[in-house]
Amino acid sequence: MDNPVTERTPLIIAAEINMITCQTKKILLAGAIEIGRRLLEAKDLVKHGEWGNWLAESVSYSQKTAERLIKLYQEYGPNFSDGLDTSKSTSMSNMTYTQALLLLGLPAEEREEFIEQNDVGGMTTKKLQQALQDRDKANQEKEQALQENQAFKKGLKAIDSTISELKKEQAKTPSMPTNPENVKAEAFSAGQPALPTHNLKTEHDPDAHIKYVEKCDACCKTIADTFFDLTTALTNLTHIDPKLKEEKRKEANRLIEYMAGTIKEWPPPKKPLRVNS
Repeated sequence: MDNPVTERTPLIIAAEINMITCQTKKILLAGAIEIGRRLLEAKDLVKHGEWGNWLAESVSYSQKTAERLIKLYQEYGPNFSDGLDTSKSTSMSNMTYTQALLLLGLPAEEREEFIEQNDVGGMTTKKLQQALQDRDKANQEKEQALQENQAFKKGLKAIDSTISELKKEQAKTPSMPTNPENVKAEAFSAGQPALPTHNLKTEHDPDAHIKYVEKCDACCKTIADTFFDLTTALTNLTHIDPKLKEEKRKEANRLIEYMAGTIKEWPPPKKPLRVNS
């Protein structure tokens, strides 16, 4: 009894068309690589300055198309198998011409790993484009994380440098008689350095205010920049070591509170000179 003829359906026809299309694209890639190899060979033989004319007259290719085909050969040729030679079978053998072109944007050392990890041969063009976009996004996020980490280190360095400088200034300051201001500073210095004592000379320049206004503006900008670095550092430290972040936050908060309280009533009232009898 004869075998029944398999019923032809739109689904079966579509599957056959897609299979033939895929096979055609793979054959197209193999052909493109072979053309690229021969173009490179010809380029070495054609006289200097005649390459463009030779392409137009001999093979009807533009220089842009020729360079793309040569690039395909240079990037894929050594590792490409057309499927007939099983000894050279690689993950690249399952790619189509379009997929190969899209992957030219990847560094050579990363391309084969990407192909294997993402099963490029089984992807549609749209899915491959999305996978490449996701990879670019992940690389950008990695780069941003590295930059934030550098900012974190810079912020910690700025904090440590500020504390170190304040400690040096405190060490240079002569001891003062006990008074409410000193008690406040000593209480703060138990955990943080106190601000230095200012011994200012009398100004005789009528335009001195200009200099000090500029100095105030510059100092405020420095404080603002350092505060941004501080908050960036604390943000990064939150994800790395929350306990250490909280410790550094409290240290910074004590310093900021003391500075805010000091500047609110600055300068302190002048004290009478002490005269020894």
